[in-house]
Amino acid sequence: MYEKILFPTDGSVGTAHVALQAIDLARQYGATIHVLHVVDEDFRTRLGEFTGADDELDRRGEQAVERVERMVTAHDVPVETALETGDPATTIVEYAGDIDADVIVLGTHGRSGVERRLIGSVAERVVRQSPCPVLTVRLPGTDVTVETEGQATEIAQATLDDKQIDATATAADRQRNVWVVEAEGGDRSLLVYVDPVTQRASVIDRSD
Repeated sequence: MYEKILFPTDGSVGTAHVALQAIDLARQYGATIHVLHVVDEDFRTRLGEFTGADDELDRRGEQAVERVERMVTAHDVPVETALETGDPATTIVEYAGDIDADVIVLGTHGRSGVERRLIGSVAERVVRQSPCPVLTVRLPGTDVTVETEGQATEIAQATLDDKQIDATATAADRQRNVWVVEAEGGDRSLLVYVDPVTQRASVIDRSD
């Protein structure tokens, strides 16, 4: 059903949560994720008088797509990236047509009322103009996608099951940049490290 999934990103906080929706679709259908960042041409023009502004906008765009690229790669999903300049909504729609995208997964800040009318919404314009279906996901206020001990334990257990390791995840502890989940099975004592952003997990056997 889906072979090409377009994921536009502006580097907003909470992008990881939205990217996971695209990753889930890609894994389900064996699709490739195309990560796109559009540098707003009007914004670039307004900043043109400031030395180094162009380079800074490009650098931020490159960082935005690279963060998502690392996340998608961590889930073993094929990924391609692109950096374009133009009107964001128009460029996203045109790019979707150029690559013959099957679906666009797009984060939205959930603006409403006066704020939406004054600022406008890229997501709304993409939905109206897109040549393919659009899945909109509201951006949360954080890039962390594993927020509770229960979530970390569930991911750890799924990883153990996938690796056919006969062990049960028991307790999780949130450390600075990682969840550490303890697991026991027979005479084996294991630790499962879960990345709180990408949800990528690795298993360490403490019995060795």
